[in-house]
Amino acid sequence: MSSRKRARDEFDDDEPTFGRQILPVANLPADFHGTPADGMEYLFTVRRDAKRLPMVTRVPNPYEIPDMTTPSASGRDSSSGHPSLPSTEWRARFETRFKNFRKNVSQPTASVQLPQVPGNLLIPSKKERDFWWAFLSGKPESEWNPPKKPKQNKKLKGMRAFTDDSDAEITYEAVQETWQINKDGDVELASQVRSSSVHGPADEAKTLDNVSSLGESPPPSYKPRPLTPSLLQHIDQRMSLHLLMYFTHWINLHLDDERSPPFPRLAEVHAQWIFFLLTRVEDYISADDMSSLRSLARACLALLKVLLYEEKEARPKDSGIGKNSCWIIISTVAGIWGQQDLWMDAEGMLNSIGPK
Repeated sequence: MSSRKRARDEFDDDEPTFGRQILPVANLPADFHGTPADGMEYLFTVRRDAKRLPMVTRVPNPYEIPDMTTPSASGRDSSSGHPSLPSTEWRARFETRFKNFRKNVSQPTASVQLPQVPGNLLIPSKKERDFWWAFLSGKPESEWNPPKKPKQNKKLKGMRAFTDDSDAEITYEAVQETWQINKDGDVELASQVRSSSVHGPADEAKTLDNVSSLGESPPPSYKPRPLTPSLLQHIDQRMSLHLLMYFTHWINLHLDDERSPPFPRLAEVHAQWIFFLLTRVEDYISADDMSSLRSLARACLALLKVLLYEEKEARPKDSGIGKNSCWIIISTVAGIWGQQDLWMDAEGMLNSIGPK
């Protein structure tokens, strides 16, 4: 039995409540509405009002309260812009909820131990762009955290060295060569693959072209790696800005490559990475970092234009980043960091496509 319910039962039986009786309480009728004349009558009214309190209370749900957020003065009315642009009401609501979400994900989680494996890395170094692409592509750790190449000391034999140091260090790396016989009957080098090199998105297309021309089996496919809360705790603002710069490069690479399918293979999970990385960036950043975020938004605008063209011409869609994800990223940069002129660029892009 709870203390409040026990106190009620004791009050009903005219018994002292909350332990031993210390102060006297007046014995008045339950419908007493007069002004207490002394302390005993005042304590009677206090106990009577306490009995009327509910057993369970709850705080108000903030989402039950109508959102009274008004668009900022710099925002333009949605009726004066392109109908496909997000409305000013939606932008204001999105900004409020994004800021609340950023506060929630930034709070430390109690009683949760992040996995620490001795000798292993959870994420690549922020300066290794190709390793990060291998990591995001879902490749094993041997691809994005390879062991360092050992340096071997070899003495030069069979020739005269042009240096006095006969024990000069020479670094070797494995090279796989494929030879073929040409139409003239001569043996020639067909391909050369270095096993120690790390292939980035631009190199994946070249590798597949070589494989298809030689009739070899394609490399294994991997599922893109999702972002988990444990990984997010290891990424601070500086690393987030660095990775967002990488994503800008990969989006532009995706748009500039005329191959089919394009490289890199941008999936919807990559848009989720971009969104969560933006939650690690604070409101006030340097001019260089702001320029980097604007470049990201403009890259998403260019990608959105391609998606809208494909939709207009009824081209088959792939499982890459969708239109909604592009709008979310653009809205985040334009709203959270006050880059409202990006909406003018978005409207110009929509007008250039023409009516659907």
